[in-house]
Amino acid sequence: DGKFDPDGILTREQAAKIIAYMRLGKTAADGLSAASAPFVDVPANRWSAGAISYCVSEGIIAGVGDGKFDPTGTLTGYQFAKMLLVALGYDPAIEGFTGADWAINVAKVMLSIELNDGITSTVLSNGITRQEAAQMALNTLTANRVEYNGGVNVNTPDGTSIKVGAT
Repeated sequence: DGKFDPDGILTREQAAKIIAYMRLGKTAADGLSAASAPFVDVPANRWSAGAISYCVSEGIIAGVGDGKFDPTGTLTGYQFAKMLLVALGYDPAIEGFTGADWAINVAKVMLSIELNDGITSTVLSNGITRQEAAQMALNTLTANRVEYNGGVNVNTPDGTSIKVGAT
């Protein structure tokens, strides 16, 4: 309706659209489309399907299980921070953004690069407001992009994987 609604809670599909705009720019992001439904609850003709498909293909987002995405579902501050960090180039597996401690690991990196700068009263385990999301997106635009270079994977018999010589 043309209103920003700063206190409204960000949805999963809105977050995908924000990420697509940040990475591709307005023209390219507006031109995204989905050849087929990216999830059973996201038809190919839904307004957000192109952005969702793009973010999935880039490894930035995933579904909620059972082939669903829950496009209008609430997004927490930690979930949005994870999306932004992955969009910056952080590898979720290397940084521990998966598994039981994913939110703690996201919080550590988020704080270290000041992704939450300017946000003082947010509980990041709750739904993030559109205003808070806009601030985090702005902080992301001024953050350094991450690249992983070199290294050799060493796998031990107990299943531990170590990357040696990487930066």
